[in-house]
Amino acid sequence: MKDLPIARFMTRPLVTIGPNETLMAATSLMEARDVHHLLVLERDRMVGILSSADLLKLALMAPTPAETLDIRVREVMQSRVAVLRETASLSEAARALTLGGFHAMPVLAADDSPVGMVTTSDLVALLLEQIDRGAPRPVSTKPDALATPGMSCLFEVLQAADIYLHSGQSDQQHARLTRAVARARESTGTAVPAPGL
Repeated sequence: MKDLPIARFMTRPLVTIGPNETLMAATSLMEARDVHHLLVLERDRMVGILSSADLLKLALMAPTPAETLDIRVREVMQSRVAVLRETASLSEAARALTLGGFHAMPVLAADDSPVGMVTTSDLVALLLEQIDRGAPRPVSTKPDALATPGMSCLFEVLQAADIYLHSGQSDQQHARLTRAVARARESTGTAVPAPGL
């Protein structure tokens, strides 16, 4: 499973916005499409990414919410973006998201055109799918001692989910992920260390 290509579970189609759009337009788009990340494209090329966390930080710093409505996406977006290539594997995606401190990575084709997005939610959905297929046998708590490649990958996904759980997401997302991680721990006999340990 760790060699599963990211094309099999990445989010498509992309939800995109232009850098000259307003934050009000970005917020409306996120709400309408029920996403937390927008890929910022200019002439079909990725120039950045805008997350709901970016908007929340800005809203918390602004004296009044109205002051943020006319700000342009280019002024708030993250222009230095970690990306994955469409040839990357699940293992590479999980490792990058676990270590990167962010929750979404655009996926680029060989010609650098964006083809999808991998999010921590995608990894959690994949984890839930694996849990629903049946509980594997208990294994050691140390990643290097895991019995099968599939279990090693599950351990990586569990670590990524734990980091996601401690990142300040909504109560509903937090509760769902907490239950999923608890079920995964029970079914595998795996104790996942707290983030940063």
